[in-house]
Amino acid sequence: MKLITMFVAFIVGAFAAAAGYAGAQRSVDARTLDIAGVKTGMDYDQALHAVIEHFHITVSQIRPDPLPVENAITHTKLPMNFVYEKDGVRLQVSFVPRVPVDRAHPLAVASVDYVEPYTRQNVAEMTKAAIAKYGIQSNAPTDLPLNWCEKPSDNPGIGCSTDPGSQAILELSQVHMKLTDPAWRNAVDSYLDNMKSTKPNF
Repeated sequence: MKLITMFVAFIVGAFAAAAGYAGAQRSVDARTLDIAGVKTGMDYDQALHAVIEHFHITVSQIRPDPLPVENAITHTKLPMNFVYEKDGVRLQVSFVPRVPVDRAHPLAVASVDYVEPYTRQNVAEMTKAAIAKYGIQSNAPTDLPLNWCEKPSDNPGIGCSTDPGSQAILELSQVHMKLTDPAWRNAVDSYLDNMKSTKPNF
């Protein structure tokens, strides 16, 4: 009888804990978050200086895009990413053409990737450091991956993946952290679509 009572108490406690998470996921505007000082929407020089300051390095230690392509908006060749690597740690900042168009600042950060070598200790340390920096994840108690976003699902298992193309998301999956804001790429797609639009005449 005592075992039954203890089992019932355990089940009730488990349901209470689950109920505590249901419908109370933490909303975080990932556009305000940064990786190594870089936020989405920054221009090329802003992002470059942020990384230099964060890692206390020189610009010569950063590898710019070796094959710049023609910017679809400005029609000039511009680097679409830069990379910093040291001791197995890799940071890549990726850009898209800025819309609304700004000739003085033609690029905008669309995503930031930070990767460390895989070890169980690195996984644990990155998780601990991420929660310390950004606060409890939006999909708590789920921790693989950890998500931070403005509109998380009420289901922690789904997290921020309900409509990933509609909001900025910071995600940590073991030793890979990625910050992305699809709004910048979506703006480019809409701009190019409008440029190609024609008035039917048939």
